Order: sequence, then C-alpha cells, then structure tokens
Amino acid sequence: RNEKLEAKVLKLDNELIDHRGKQENYVAQAKELGEMQAVLGKAEKYLADLKPSHVEEKKNFEENLGKLKSTMAPAEGEPESTRGLT
Repeated sequence: RNEKLEAKVLKLDNELIDHRGKQENYVAQAKELGEMQAVLGKAEKYLADLKPSHVEEKKNFEENLGKLKSTMAPAEGEPESTRGLT
C-alpha cells in the first residue's frame, strides 16, 4: 500500500513540476506578447503620423512640379534655341 502511495506522490510531483514549467513558459510568452504589442502600437502610431505628412509632401511636390513645368513651358513665339533656359 505504501509503495502505491509513494508512486502516486511521485507522479503528482512530476505533474506539478510539469505544470510549473508550463506556467513559467506561459508567463514568459505573455510578457513577450505584451512587449511586442507595445512596439506594434508605437509603430502603428508612427505610421499613422507619417502618412499625412507624406501626403502633404507629395501634394507640395506635385504643386512645385506643376509650377516648374509651367515655367519651363515655351512662351508663344519663343524661338526653339531659347527654350528651357528659363
């Protein structure tokens, strides 16, 4: 009878060790997940802040490009030899 109880205690001890190991892994993974979510949140915020500025930069670039093209366009009666010298 004692041997059966000792075997059962040993089995329960092993299960306890296994569960503690699983708990440690879970805690480590939960911590890592939290850290990754924080980094992801910062990256998403940075991206959201970045998008409007790039849209604005693109708009400004297109406006300046349009102005440059209109400046470079030949005037009526402009000789071919002077085109592009503006």
